[in-house]
Amino acid sequence: MGFMSPSRSVRLVPSRELCGTTPEEFAVLLERLAPLVVERRCRLADRPGRLRAPGAGRPPFALWLRLLVALTHLRQGTSVRATGEICGVHERSVRRYRDEIEELLSDHGFCPPGAKRPIRSLEDLAAYLGELSGGTVLVDGTEVRRWSPYPWEEQKAAWSGKTKDHVVKATVVADAGRRPIWVEANPSGEGRTGDIAMLRSQDGLMAALQAGVAAGMVVIADRGYPTLRRDLGVEGVVTPIYANKHHPTLPPADRDYNRKLSSRRMPVEHAIGRMKWWRALTYWRRPVPAFARTIQAIAILTTLT
Repeated sequence: MGFMSPSRSVRLVPSRELCGTTPEEFAVLLERLAPLVVERRCRLADRPGRLRAPGAGRPPFALWLRLLVALTHLRQGTSVRATGEICGVHERSVRRYRDEIEELLSDHGFCPPGAKRPIRSLEDLAAYLGELSGGTVLVDGTEVRRWSPYPWEEQKAAWSGKTKDHVVKATVVADAGRRPIWVEANPSGEGRTGDIAMLRSQDGLMAALQAGVAAGMVVIADRGYPTLRRDLGVEGVVTPIYANKHHPTLPPADRDYNRKLSSRRMPVEHAIGRMKWWRALTYWRRPVPAFARTIQAIAILTTLT
């Protein structure tokens, strides 16, 4: 695969080191997204108030090129200008390709094994969790470092006591197969919000979890969700045993229980680790509202590659 810039010729081949996929995975991903591109093009062509005549304008570059540039940008975590230098295209093209591929991945949705249809919305998630009678999902929060905001009041809101830095946050729901099945950014965009407070502010996600618990599903969470049982029900939530001022030291049986629970929680940690392998989630450079779409697109990528 090669394409030209005014100053040089660049030949790039899909690889895990470059764009996060093998050539075979890249071909499968291309095949999955191609029908969505056609649907998106028809939707844009038929939109109300369209001024340009059908077929007018310069035709877009091939989908494989747009996909390769977008994946390289997300995998390397570089700026649009640096990605443009790597791929030999203009930085505005990198930005346009990235936004397009993120929208296509969101349209594709999560496809966990056993799902009757892709999970594209919270309604789809609630329907999927409602069918997991006797199944297990794992919930955890994740943080990504970000640029320091201005003014000072916004810096305090973005500060995370856990990471000791300014961050953006999201809630991750994963299955036992180490696959994310839903990711939702903090609605407030703040970094100081605790995991349980962030989940409670995500009304649709909380309702989907309640539907799953009502159907017999079990939610496993860590110490960041100490009162989740009050929201979802005692029988449907498993969390660690906490020490308190009356019992500052846990007995050996409780410590052993917490160790076993940590082992059962590993799939969600692995799912988050696979997402962080895409270096766009190493440090967030873009506006905070764009974080929601990007982290969801990367979560979907981890299930397809």
